[in-house]
Amino acid sequence: MIGKEIISEKYTTIAHATEIMDERADFDELSYEHGCSLDYLRKFSTISKEDADAMFEQLVNLGLTEKMAVKIIDLLPETEEDLKIIFYRVDVPENKDEILEVVSKFK
Repeated sequence: MIGKEIISEKYTTIAHATEIMDERADFDELSYEHGCSLDYLRKFSTISKEDADAMFEQLVNLGLTEKMAVKIIDLLPETEEDLKIIFYRVDVPENKDEILEVVSKFK
């Protein structure tokens, strides 16, 4: 990455990052580090990019920040306790039952 300029930054799910890395692997040979990253992403990607995108829209519509929505999609919490851990140092939203309902639809 030496000499490259960062044009923009945004939060992305593991599912989306996996798709990006897969496309890059099809286009060009990956370096060792990129290969390790792709292996990690494939191992921990639990839902499809399409489901992640749909879940993201629903979570943001519930009033979550992009950062929190991405974290919830990557971790797929099952209980209120799981949500409390994700929202550590941040107030847990009042609509936690709705959040868990959205997550359960995509599991």
